[in-house]
Amino acid sequence: MTGLDRVVTETLARVADDDVHVERLLAGARAGGIRYRRRRRLAIAAGAAFSVAAVGTAVALTTALLPTTAGGMPAAPPATTAVPSAAPSATPTTAAALPQTTAPPLLPPADGAPSALSDPAQVGRPWLVHLSMDVLPFPATVVHYQTSTDGEWVQLQGELSGTPKTLSMLYVRLSRGTTDFEPLTGEQKSVVVDGRPGTFAYDSRSGTGTLRWRLANGLWLQVYGQLDEAATLAVANGVRLDRTYRCAVPFRLPSVPAGTRAAACGTTFFGSERSTVMAIAIGDSYVSFTTELRNGSAAGAANETLGGRRAQVLEHPGDGGHPILEIHMGMGGGVTLSMVAAGSYNRSVVRELAATLQWLGGDDPAAWPENPLPNP
Repeated sequence: MTGLDRVVTETLARVADDDVHVERLLAGARAGGIRYRRRRRLAIAAGAAFSVAAVGTAVALTTALLPTTAGGMPAAPPATTAVPSAAPSATPTTAAALPQTTAPPLLPPADGAPSALSDPAQVGRPWLVHLSMDVLPFPATVVHYQTSTDGEWVQLQGELSGTPKTLSMLYVRLSRGTTDFEPLTGEQKSVVVDGRPGTFAYDSRSGTGTLRWRLANGLWLQVYGQLDEAATLAVANGVRLDRTYRCAVPFRLPSVPAGTRAAACGTTFFGSERSTVMAIAIGDSYVSFTTELRNGSAAGAANETLGGRRAQVLEHPGDGGHPILEIHMGMGGGVTLSMVAAGSYNRSVVRELAATLQWLGGDDPAAWPENPLPNP
């Protein structure tokens, strides 16, 4: 099991019996996997080993699980947190450091689909992404797009110059509410973003800036990263909501239990590599599907055959003793598809999903299905 599989597995196990948004936690686990994998590569390249906290850090995609107020909107932004004057400071990215680079890699366009500007109700549909960027604060080596019923976000990760190399991350979020946004920590001030009033908060202790503003159509946007005010505003003014893209996976599920719903979809670019993640909810159980390039083949440790494919099937207790079911299948071309089930799952149902899954593969996501499920 890779670090990516591990953080997904552990996160789903921890919340299997909780009344929380598992799609948000899956996204956080996915982000943790990105950090784990990328930092491991950097450690190897630098010839030094260091520990990585995969889930639950201050810069994780999911920083708080707060109850949603009526209508999904908090009545007021979080209160300002005082920052001790003696706290150590970090060096944020400045506006002068913003590179003149092209936008991050994009997903296939969703021809004819409305934008978030024209129809804000489109935000929260797992197969559509409405958020993109034109301004980068640093050269991005990892780009992750995620969409779920909670909203959408883009995560950028880049290597900063220096010895040893360090990482910097940026999160841009779009949602109908601010429940999952990072808190406005530090000194706050009023700013204007594309003609709209907003709030910028700067935490001198961590060197992070957080910019939050609300659009005229009611949607909320936030930029969060190790940026100063000018750099944060530059990124914010380069956020695009007038384009719509598809979040696609290279397979389809021709048959699913009644009531199955899409929970989340994500795509990660590691340079020329592409990885996908999808989560579905079946009653009070959740199943994630992750595809990624991986050295070796899952068939090497196979202990079952599902739908004519050799598969490694593992079932074990996760955190707190909650059961976890993992299925890993080599799909050819060095690609492994990993399924993780948590909650009150039915073993036979999960195995049947693996057995009937129709693998499409290929390098062109535009050819992948608009909806991998048989239901809308």
